[in-house]
Amino acid sequence: MGGGFSGTCAAILLSRQGLRVAVVDLHADYPPDFRAEHLDGAQIDQLERLGLLAGLTAGVQRGDSVVCGRRGRTLGCWPTINYGLSYDRLVNMARAMLPPTVVRIFGKVIAASTNAARQQIHLADGRRLTARLLVIATGLSPGFARALGMRRVMLHKAHSLTFGFNLQPIGRPDFEHSFYVYEGESLAERIDYISVFRLGDETRANLFTFADHHGARAAAFRTCPTQALRDALPGLARVIGEYCVSGPVVARPMDLYVTEGYRQPGVVLIGDAFQTACPAAGAGIARALIDVERLCCVHIPQWLQANRTDRTMIEQFYDDPVKMSSDAKALHDSRYRRLHATQPGFSWALHRQQVHLRRRVHGWALRQKLALRTMRERVAAPSADAGDELASGEGVAAQR
Repeated sequence: MGGGFSGTCAAILLSRQGLRVAVVDLHADYPPDFRAEHLDGAQIDQLERLGLLAGLTAGVQRGDSVVCGRRGRTLGCWPTINYGLSYDRLVNMARAMLPPTVVRIFGKVIAASTNAARQQIHLADGRRLTARLLVIATGLSPGFARALGMRRVMLHKAHSLTFGFNLQPIGRPDFEHSFYVYEGESLAERIDYISVFRLGDETRANLFTFADHHGARAAAFRTCPTQALRDALPGLARVIGEYCVSGPVVARPMDLYVTEGYRQPGVVLIGDAFQTACPAAGAGIARALIDVERLCCVHIPQWLQANRTDRTMIEQFYDDPVKMSSDAKALHDSRYRRLHATQPGFSWALHRQQVHLRRRVHGWALRQKLALRTMRERVAAPSADAGDELASGEGVAAQR
């Protein structure tokens, strides 16, 4: 139930195992939605491991490096595979990967009855669907889980505020690099960082902040975004070059919450339906993929083999050490990003300096590793060419 990223990926993995799967969602095509717009780091490894990366990134420009900056200085250019694509395109690309055996049902679910043997959902148009297991992947929408007796515990209302907008270079046709990450310069601005990346034919920016979404700074970003960005990050132009904000600015506040009352027979929650993560931490998709992988590749096959999905079986998923570690890390990182960007005091200032130093050392090590690999490839290439020439010469001599 829910045809967003988590639900669709789960349906793909389950259908590959020969299971009968139905995806219930309101929309045949996922509508525009400002959420995750960039894939990199651990997300790439997860998607590749699950066999989803190629299908999700077909026709999407790939980046191979990131330029990092801070306080008007470029810290370095480090290798990393990354892709820029809007969340609605990501979901619709995933839906295009669904095999024809997956039943797609479009409509609003208004009620459900669940137990250890059979689950039944009722749609607004009178249709009913029966299954052995109900997977709730409704994202941020709480209504249905609440109807089943589950409730959300708010850890931090309006924990973060993320802005999305396009950037245009001034005085040149394009930005030099395809992916930048630039850190906030002042605790008073409550900015964690801005990421600038290629998104199709445009350059997109995601600004991750912990500002009050009703405050003056948030209002300035909506009404005068170019000036507001220059005031908040005066050194950004020295790293990416002169720029202006183009197109509308969209903003997304994010609540940090967890769900309670979810240990029920016949039904399981994944992704944001279970727990949210701060966008600045970059853990939303990564955590959702852990949920999908552990549920679909480990637990559901065991449940179906045992021919039951009682509460004891369902609890195996929630108590899975890999999932629990992923949930805890996402929650920790979400809180840490806010403290890192906003907390004053000597100890936090020292901590930030240590983080920057470790990052620069890590970047230097990556560059050395890449240079060594390139050198080895160049050394090996002439040897291979010489071998080809020798083989060719032997062939000519034999013909003579």
